[in-house]
Amino acid sequence: MKEYFKRITTQSKKWELVLWWIIRIVMIAGAIESFVHYDKYEDKIRTMLIGNFALTFGWEVMQMFPKTHMFRYIPSVCQDFTSVHIICGAFCGAYLNFYYKVWWWDTAMHFLTGGLLVLAGYVFMRAYEIRDNKKIPAAVIVLASFCISFMFSTFWECWEFSFDQLTGGDTQHWSYALALKDGPERLSHLFFEPAPDRNAPEWIARFALIDTMTDIVANTLGACIGGIALKLGLRKREKEEKAITVDIKEKVNK
Repeated sequence: MKEYFKRITTQSKKWELVLWWIIRIVMIAGAIESFVHYDKYEDKIRTMLIGNFALTFGWEVMQMFPKTHMFRYIPSVCQDFTSVHIICGAFCGAYLNFYYKVWWWDTAMHFLTGGLLVLAGYVFMRAYEIRDNKKIPAAVIVLASFCISFMFSTFWECWEFSFDQLTGGDTQHWSYALALKDGPERLSHLFFEPAPDRNAPEWIARFALIDTMTDIVANTLGACIGGIALKLGLRKREKEEKAITVDIKEKVNK
């Protein structure tokens, strides 16, 4: 256990530990407040806060795996991005109700998620490289990372739709109450000009579909931009490695 805690503190920076615990305190404070004012919040908000609080320990859990497992080679920076994403989604989006108060919040979160999942794919590929001491071609890394992003993003939309249909939930954040309240204003930003008739049943029926497809498009755009950034980064790394190799050969020849 002593070796485990030493690994946690040596493989992460002090400011990262501070950032993680600030976010954890904020999350648990929100969860406690949701229980104190029980009638003010729905059960799904409390569940989301507690569940996402547990996810902020993801990297520490990965460090419990043996050296033969690729999870041991996941860098601590992944938890930096994950923790910030959690505070934006679970705390700001659900607890502070930004998903309903800010019409573009959900779309922005999906766009960000698509890009971050590409970087997550790269991190997993890099972990395999380190563990097995093998070089993976840059083209394979970019393609695999993009596919991982698209797979998880699409899977999430499938889960949201299935969960809402089976349980009557509102994970898609559209609901008829929202559609009737400010749906026309939200849709006018995206597809309609001017805003549609608030009582028109045809667009109310399409609201959930528009929400899901908007999320998928945002996920894909984020993944494309993340893939381009990853490709440029890998190209830069290859040039630097090539320059080092050439320099070593020149010194050996001399």
